[in-house]
Amino acid sequence: MEKLKRITAAAAVVVMAICLYTFLLGNEVFTGKFRNDGMAWYFLAKGIYCSLTMYLLALVLELLHQGKGPDK
Repeated sequence: MEKLKRITAAAAVVVMAICLYTFLLGNEVFTGKFRNDGMAWYFLAKGIYCSLTMYLLALVLELLHQGKGPDK
């Protein structure tokens, strides 16, 4: 189960990095400007949500595997 937690954490970091890069690219930060683009903000929010969800799901699965679920 520890292996799943490490893989999930690494995947969450990769997803967040891709979405952060898309956010910066969509707002034209790399060209020295800042254009407030709605789709770029969507990708940033999606990255935060997906990364956090993947990490928390791994924690929940680990707790259920150890027998510390809500019914125990």
